[in-house]
Amino acid sequence: MPGFTLIYADQKQSGKKSEGFGKLLYSAKYDLRGKPDYIFKKRLGGKIVPVELKSGSIKDEPLPHPGDLLQLAAYFLLLEDIYGKRPPYGWLKYSDYMFYVRNTRKLRKEVKQTMADMRKMLEDGEGSPNASFVTCRHCICNGTVCPYGQYHRNGGEV
Repeated sequence: MPGFTLIYADQKQSGKKSEGFGKLLYSAKYDLRGKPDYIFKKRLGGKIVPVELKSGSIKDEPLPHPGDLLQLAAYFLLLEDIYGKRPPYGWLKYSDYMFYVRNTRKLRKEVKQTMADMRKMLEDGEGSPNASFVTCRHCICNGTVCPYGQYHRNGGEV
């Protein structure tokens, strides 16, 4: 991408510059783990920009899937803690469309509230998670906060 330098990818890259690529990132401040598909740094100004690739399509939907949006927003929090810079935006790319997602206060608040709700549910046992591929595949936790997202392909829990 012109004007950007690749600083992280969720898989090892060929070459010497891929040190640290593919490792699970961790934020102690938010107790959050994740592996964004790509992280770019703008050459001028040094802005950090996460990019999340999705294999599905958006078709006629006007907005990204809610779980995908929350996942990208969780990466905003994660990267802010790791790199010490708040990403101003990120890209959410589907096979047929790419969304430019601004890192807004409202979006950050929704992610923090979702994480708090999930952690509370795990602590007190109240609430009823519906662990299925259909509901969990777009979930923000992606198996990092919630044990319900870990299941076999046939639908049974691990």
